[in-house]
Amino acid sequence: MAQGSRKTRQLLVLGAAVLAAAVVALVVVGVVLPLRSTEKPPAAAAPEARERAATASEMDAAAARATQALRAHDAGAWAAALPASGRARRSVTALFEHVARLPWTTVRIVAEPVDGHPGRFFLGAVGELAGADPPDRIMARRVYDAVARAGRAALRADVTPRDIRGQQIMAFRAPVVVRRNGLVVIADKAEQAAAEELARAGGPARDRLKLLGLTSRKPVVVYCYASRAEMRRSLGEDPGEERVRFFSHPPIHLEKTPTWTRDVGVLGPALAGKEAWTPQMLAHELTHAYTTSWFVDEKHAPTLLAEGLATAVEGGRSFQPLRDDLAAATSRFPLEKALRARSLWKGNAIGKVRLAYLEGASLVLYVLDHWNLRHLKAFVRAVGDSDLTRKGLDAAARDSLGVRWHALRAGWTSFVQTLP
Repeated sequence: MAQGSRKTRQLLVLGAAVLAAAVVALVVVGVVLPLRSTEKPPAAAAPEARERAATASEMDAAAARATQALRAHDAGAWAAALPASGRARRSVTALFEHVARLPWTTVRIVAEPVDGHPGRFFLGAVGELAGADPPDRIMARRVYDAVARAGRAALRADVTPRDIRGQQIMAFRAPVVVRRNGLVVIADKAEQAAAEELARAGGPARDRLKLLGLTSRKPVVVYCYASRAEMRRSLGEDPGEERVRFFSHPPIHLEKTPTWTRDVGVLGPALAGKEAWTPQMLAHELTHAYTTSWFVDEKHAPTLLAEGLATAVEGGRSFQPLRDDLAAATSRFPLEKALRARSLWKGNAIGKVRLAYLEGASLVLYVLDHWNLRHLKAFVRAVGDSDLTRKGLDAAARDSLGVRWHALRAGWTSFVQTLP
């Protein structure tokens, strides 16, 4: 009995386990499996929109949004208008940080496709700066590869060529602008004191312009460079003449037409210890800025006359070296040869360059003294429109001043003896 009862209990325990397993199986079959059979499979994730090269219309739309952001000085809206990744993002941020510092009269962001490269665009800040000519000035340019997703452009790579990467405002790490006396002086923040000094010198410099009747208050942009390397970055090229420290140059702009004024470049360290001369230097360069239009429609723009106008306005020079040259048996740089020279600097020693500047200045002063400003302008244009041969110069003198070239030259030689 005891053995049978023990065996029976073992069978019961085994049967209970089998029954429990069966119940579990029924639950699995009756509950879990029906759920699997009625549950819908999860929807497959929608494929991401494929990137493609951005079109001109998509980039124009992005540029329009960026323009609004720039005018509002809204960095967040700028980043949203021109979404970018990697180095392009840093580049776009730097672009905003530089151009947003400028005193724009009008401004827009322009996107132009690069020929032969689908999806590649020039992106530039274009407009009028503080009322200075021209109205389509380009202050910064970048070249980006752009893609589009869902109809909106995004920038993927900054492929700006080295020669334009640091041009204009982008040459400065943290640009500042000082506006005074009709000057818009741009410099790096570290050079703000020098920029302030230049702006102050604009007042007395403008007083000297009255010699040529230059009374326009149209602002002129002046770049104050801390180094020659900074100057080369801003210009996008090496001027090619290491001795030149102060100069004027045409601004970069969209249209191909000549501008009414020019920009001025100043190598700041060259003014160290010469602060008293700064107004004269500025007067010289502002003369270039305002008289470039005198030569626009002529065949030539003789450098001797251009520098003569500027040196006459600058003033303060001794003409003794010119008197010594005229008294010599052979001139180092005869007037007629100097008038034909395309560059007074190239291949010439500094003494010869200075002699040419004195020749040009004395010729300008002679015409002003013996005739007047109206005749001077006519003379400059007639010489510029000639072929610069002696015969051509003779015709220019007769047409503008009513005298033959040999008479003009003789009168000029005598006049030089009266100068300081």
